[in-house]
Amino acid sequence: MKPSGFSLIELLVAMATFAVVVVAITEIFLIGLGGSKKIFGRQNIQESSRFIMEVMAKEMRMSKINTLPSADSYATVNITNAKAQTLDYSIDNVNKTISRAGALLNPTEVEVTGRFYVRQATADAQPRVTIILILRNKTSKESERSEINLQTTISSRNYVQ
Repeated sequence: MKPSGFSLIELLVAMATFAVVVVAITEIFLIGLGGSKKIFGRQNIQESSRFIMEVMAKEMRMSKINTLPSADSYATVNITNAKAQTLDYSIDNVNKTISRAGALLNPTEVEVTGRFYVRQATADAQPRVTIILILRNKTSKESERSEINLQTTISSRNYVQ
C-alpha cells in the first residue's frame, strides 16, 4: 500500500513558492500605488501652477507695475490693477507660499518658491515682469514627490501717455 499525501519537503517547497509569489504580487501592487500617488501629486501641482499663473498673468497684464525695475530679483511685486487697487503679489520662500494682497494662492498641499524680475519699459516695449516659480507637492515619501519649474514673462498693457 502506497502512503498518500505530501512529504515535508514537498510541503516546504510549495509554501516557499507561494510566499515568493505573494511577496512579488504585493511589491508590484505597492509600486503601482506609489506611482499613482506621484501622478496625482503631479496633477495637483500642474493644476495649482496653471491657476497661479493665470491669476497673476491676467491681472498684471492689465495693471501698472509699481515696483522699480532692477537687475536684482524681488520677492514682492507691487501693482495698481484695472480697478485702481494697489496690491502686492508676494512669494514667501521661507513658508513656501505665494499670495495676492495677503490671500494665499497656493493650496496647503503645494509648496511654492520663486522670484520676480522687473524690467524697465523702453521706447518700443512696455514694462515686463518675469515670474520664476518652483512648485512641489508636500508628501512624506521622497519617491512620491513631484516638482515643476515654471517661468513666464508678462508685459504690462497699461499704456501710459
